[in-house]
Amino acid sequence: MKTTMIPMLIIGGLMTAQTAFATAPLDVSLGLETHEETYREYEDGRRVMQQKGRLYGLNAAAQYHFNDAHSVKLEGRYAKGKIDYTGGENPSKENPEGTPYGSAHQKDVPRRAYDVRAVYGYQKPVRSNVTLIGEAGIGHRALRDLNSRIDPEDYDRKNETTYAQIGVEAKVALANGLEISPKISYNHGIRGRQYSYFGDDTITLKQHHAKGVEVELPISRTRGNQHKISYTPYYRGWRVPVSDTAYRIEKDEDGDDVIAAYSEPKNYTHEFGVKLQYTF
Repeated sequence: MKTTMIPMLIIGGLMTAQTAFATAPLDVSLGLETHEETYREYEDGRRVMQQKGRLYGLNAAAQYHFNDAHSVKLEGRYAKGKIDYTGGENPSKENPEGTPYGSAHQKDVPRRAYDVRAVYGYQKPVRSNVTLIGEAGIGHRALRDLNSRIDPEDYDRKNETTYAQIGVEAKVALANGLEISPKISYNHGIRGRQYSYFGDDTITLKQHHAKGVEVELPISRTRGNQHKISYTPYYRGWRVPVSDTAYRIEKDEDGDDVIAAYSEPKNYTHEFGVKLQYTF
C-alpha cells in the first residue's frame, strides 16, 4: 500500500503542477528592431535644430499570466546607431545674432537609446476570435548623443524620462494560426532630465509634462508547438515642453567671467520602425 501511494502522490503532484503552469504560463519574447528617428527643437515656432538617423536594436519581454485574465509583463529594448545634426551656430563676439538653422551640420553622431517598463494587463474575450486587452504600467527611457566622439571640443548629452503608460490592444485571431493585434498607448512623463556634459561640469535641466504615443500593428503566426513569430510595424512619438533654466559661470572670448543661461527648447521625437519577435 505504501509503495503505491508514493508514486501516485508524485504523479498527482506533477499533474497539479502541469495544470498550474497551463493556467499561469510564462511567455518570453526575443527580437530585433530598427527605426528611423527624427528629433526636432523649436523656439518661438521656428525650428532651430534637427537630428535624424537610423537605429538598430534588440528587444525582449517576459510576461507572466496569473490566470486567463490577469498578467504582468517586463519588457525592454536597446538600440544604437548614427544621426545627422542640422542647426545653427550660437551667438558669438564676431556674430552676436548667431547663424540661422541649416548653417551648421554634423554627420554620423553616435546615438544610444534604451527603454524598460513594467506593465499590468487585463484581457477579456469579446467575441469568439477577438480579445481586448487593457494595460497600465511605468517605464523609463534614455537617449544619449556622443558628440565628443566626432568633435573633441563638442559635448555629450543625455535625456532620461520616467513615464506612466496606459494602452489598449485588440487581438484578432484569423485562420491558419494568424493573428493581428493593433495596439495604441499613451505615455505621460513623470520625471524628465536633460544632461549636458561639459568636461568636469554637468548641466542638469528639468523637463515637465512630456507626452508620448505609441502605435503598433503586430502580425503574428503561431506554430504547432505554440511558439509565435511576430512582425510589427510601429510608431513612437514624444512631445516635450521647454525645460527650466540653469545658470553657469563661463569664460567669454575675452577671458572674462559671464553668467550663461541654459534651457532645452520644446522638442518632438518621431520614430517609425519595424520589429521581428519570437515568443516561446
